[in-house]
Amino acid sequence: MGTAAGSSTPTFSSAQALLATFEFERLLSEDPRALSVYILGTAQPEQAPVKVPCILKLEKTPYAPGEAQALTSPDAWSKIETVTANDIYSTSLAWFAAGRSTADVQISSICPATEKHIKKYSVQVSRLVRETPEVYERVVKPYVDSISPSSISWVYNILDGTAEAENVLHRDDNPETGFVLTPDLKWDQKTMSALYLLVLTQDRSIRSLRDLRARHLPLLRNIRTECERVAREKYGLDAGELRFFVHYQPTYYHFHVHVPPQVHLSYVSFSGITVGQAHLLDDVIDALELELEATQAGGPTPLQSWFERKTFTYSLGVQHPLYALLTAGGSA
Repeated sequence: MGTAAGSSTPTFSSAQALLATFEFERLLSEDPRALSVYILGTAQPEQAPVKVPCILKLEKTPYAPGEAQALTSPDAWSKIETVTANDIYSTSLAWFAAGRSTADVQISSICPATEKHIKKYSVQVSRLVRETPEVYERVVKPYVDSISPSSISWVYNILDGTAEAENVLHRDDNPETGFVLTPDLKWDQKTMSALYLLVLTQDRSIRSLRDLRARHLPLLRNIRTECERVAREKYGLDAGELRFFVHYQPTYYHFHVHVPPQVHLSYVSFSGITVGQAHLLDDVIDALELELEATQAGGPTPLQSWFERKTFTYSLGVQHPLYALLTAGGSA
């Protein structure tokens, strides 16, 4: 008869016994978003004469109920290091105990936070929205026009060089084809596997994908070419390891391009690359190039560009102010 389930002798009686014999070989994989790593090594079972291959998974545990309040005190941390501070946003690194080269926690803040911020980061149900060009003109565009420029003061601070200047990786001040490449606030600028870069265009008239035209192709091509160059020279990354994309709807209405965590294509856990929300920069460029080629080949010049005519389908939280407007207008 076979051995009953659960009756076999454990290879290690405790974690201490396992780690006492474990020898590191290499890192198999890591997920910076889930805060977990898989490590390959060897270990010697307690009743065995030799070491055998062994895989360890290390994963940071969730916060315990009631623990969050205690972590808001400076006394909870042995060390806190500010990474960036720009307008209402800041990012810091914090250590529970001295000795680790990487921080235990990244602390981000929004202060003062608006009701929009509060709704954005609250748990909420999401719904799919189908935005036709007519819906955009009737509902979405008036909503975008109503947003105060002060809500993206932090973007203008970076473009003007009054904030985060020490973090800028590339600056091109050409008003039409220029942009600033900088580490995103989400990145601690230390953990390479979680690298997250952000492109902010100098052209302040482009607010979203809807505003893109064939005349913006030099800008988009410049973004791709120069960012690939910087990533290669500064981080040793090849062009094929980078993934550029644009969100629609965006979180804020100044045209920007994400190079998210992690830039390697194996990274899949980032929530901002979901279908409908994320549009690859290469696909955006291709759509505009096809439109331009058709016109140059003698075809009729369209009255509207591709992104003016396109219907977008995306997910919105039911607490998002735009969702309420779309619902009231019978579009959601």
